[in-house]
Amino acid sequence: MPVLFFATQFLPYYHAGGGPLPSLGSYFWQPDANTQTTEFLSLFYASFRANDLIAALLGTQFIALVLIIITLILKDRGVVALILGCWGVYGIYTFLTTRSLTFSPVLVYGGIASLLMLTVFFVSVVISAVFFLLMYKNYSKAVAVLRKSGQMEESPQI
Repeated sequence: MPVLFFATQFLPYYHAGGGPLPSLGSYFWQPDANTQTTEFLSLFYASFRANDLIAALLGTQFIALVLIIITLILKDRGVVALILGCWGVYGIYTFLTTRSLTFSPVLVYGGIASLLMLTVFFVSVVISAVFFLLMYKNYSKAVAVLRKSGQMEESPQI
């Protein structure tokens, strides 16, 4: 999911009304080269600045990079699913609190990158939840087998 998140950074962002369609990454890292987009977004959001995207993009990009490294090191551990779920929740939160990424009239002019980002964050949370649900089911089965074989004592009821 973090790799797909980085792929969404190269998709078209908002159309500036005549200029080329910048990607979200291009707009975020080089806002001066896309002044038309900033002016266009300012029409819909009072006092919009490219810095408004810092929490939504820089934070999620940094955590995604750390998550990719952790995944390569700790391939099949539960901590990876936990971090993935937390990253997804943080991404959904920042998506919904960043005005230029949320659903608005501007979405008609572009916004495919922001919609795919929201989908990636949502799928990350679902994958994490499914992992922990399957882990709980496997744990329950193992406990049932141990109880059936008599190797595990029943805990006293309080």
